[in-house]
Amino acid sequence: MIPYSPWLTWLIPLVGSLAMPLLGKINGKLRDWSAFIIAAVSSVFALSMLPDIYNGYSADIQVGWIPYFNLSAGVLVDSLSVFMASLVLCIGTLILLYSIGYMAHEEGLTRYYFLMLLFIGSMTGLVMANNFLQLYVFWEMVGFCSYALIGFWYKRPEAVRAGMKAFLVTRVGDVCLLLGILILYFNTGQLGFSSLQNSAGFLTASSITTISLLMFGGAVGKSAQVPLFVWLPDAMEGPTTVSALIHAATMVKAGVYLVARMSMVFPLVSTYLYVVAGVGVLTAFMAATMALATFDIKRVLAYSTISQLGYMMFALGLGTSGGWFASQFHLMSHALFKALLFLCAGAVIHVTGTRDMRLMGGLKRYMPVTYVSFVIGALSLSAVPPFNGFWSKDLILEECYNLGGEFGYLLFFLGTVTAIITVAYTIRMLSLAFLGEESSFLKEKKLNEAPKVMTFPLVLLASTCVLSGFLQPFFAHLMSQATSIGELSFPNISLVPLSCSLLALVTGGIPAYVVYVKRSFSPERLTQGSVTRGVYKILANGYYFDVFYNRVFVKGACRVSNSFRKLQTGILNINMLAAFIGFLLLVGLLLTFGGIPI
Repeated sequence: MIPYSPWLTWLIPLVGSLAMPLLGKINGKLRDWSAFIIAAVSSVFALSMLPDIYNGYSADIQVGWIPYFNLSAGVLVDSLSVFMASLVLCIGTLILLYSIGYMAHEEGLTRYYFLMLLFIGSMTGLVMANNFLQLYVFWEMVGFCSYALIGFWYKRPEAVRAGMKAFLVTRVGDVCLLLGILILYFNTGQLGFSSLQNSAGFLTASSITTISLLMFGGAVGKSAQVPLFVWLPDAMEGPTTVSALIHAATMVKAGVYLVARMSMVFPLVSTYLYVVAGVGVLTAFMAATMALATFDIKRVLAYSTISQLGYMMFALGLGTSGGWFASQFHLMSHALFKALLFLCAGAVIHVTGTRDMRLMGGLKRYMPVTYVSFVIGALSLSAVPPFNGFWSKDLILEECYNLGGEFGYLLFFLGTVTAIITVAYTIRMLSLAFLGEESSFLKEKKLNEAPKVMTFPLVLLASTCVLSGFLQPFFAHLMSQATSIGELSFPNISLVPLSCSLLALVTGGIPAYVVYVKRSFSPERLTQGSVTRGVYKILANGYYFDVFYNRVFVKGACRVSNSFRKLQTGILNINMLAAFIGFLLLVGLLLTFGGIPI
């Protein structure tokens, strides 16, 4: 590896972000291309570590940080951290290249590139951290960057609300994570991953369960799992490049990384595994159904992300080395095809000026490169062989089937049903956007292909979606270097899971093809019945999670605050009297319980 690579992979983008204001004052193009070059250089440092990791190298590099609490900072160089850092930086580099064309005519680009580099650097620092406290610092930095970038178009009220919603909802999970870290420290006096592997055995099963579930609460918030998924669909109000970065390489992948890292640090407890798997499979199914009932192309992709993250989570919940590997393999596949799909959607929005698929149609003749790239991404998402999504998703379902028992077969069944729905909403999205005749809205516009600086990342990502699935043996050897999960082994291909995966393509594909491609059956007729109309309303409203949260928490908080407003009279004498009474009460408590002699 290149010397100091474990440090420079995340320090370069963090320091580079600080240079954006200065470069922006010198020249706008210099700033834009410098952001891309900074990310590209960081990617080279990250990729340089892969050969060493492949050959079995690992290291826990520490420096002094807070001696009073026996805490050190540092970087952990192992297969999981280097894989994640390489993925974050490579995807981030392509998105920054794409941004040069997509964001060319926007205002506030200095702020944009500053936040994007800070976002990439924070996520890389998160996955390279060697302890939970350092991870938590970067975890909060990632949350701040997502809030600022989702609300990048701050003149749009909906963007501001979406950014604030993401910030507040993910705070629920962040509090859970912080509590878990504090309980862990008070019980062990350790927060380093390597040291905890040796001392975790001194924790009781109940302590491990409590700590693990609290930390998983943090992952639920960041990775948009049920019930804290509501922020991610609204986060589509930000620029599409931001959406691509959040969904493909940063933010939502942080939760999956945390659960994967916990599996390497703590002994696996059955209660925790059941919760992880249950939440994951429920999220995967519910999000897929919601994707069927929205016409915003970015929201369809957002629900798709939530669903695919659910697959990764319930794979981790299996508690097997094969399930652990399958989740990370699918994380890589998803990062590639979801970045591709979002950037294709960005190209479409850039040309058409709308996110509503009902106002699209017929775009394949005007945007051939984007269309072919989108088709490849759609085939990967639908798990069509030989594209990468097939290999990773089939591996997850095969692990569920091989686990056996009622729980394993239930996960397998729900995962297969979700795969059927995934094929259906993907064909629907592809047909509404690219096939058929263009809408009257598009006939008034001059349509053409996106600029080359935007299409080049599409072609590159499309190529990886075709080829990366065949890298499973290489990837398995790379990830087996995480010695705490043991040497990865895979059983022979099972005929039943493979047959069900292929059957899911037919079961979900044929009805969607008849309805949306051939137009032999009007989709509006599906919602005319009283039952189907009710189901459609439930799906279109996201199972009413937002309505529930708004009535209970938002309006509830307003009612509580309004009741307390009566105490704020604005009269100085009354305020001083209240402060004096509070002071007397405090003194009384100290005299009574503080051991102060009277």
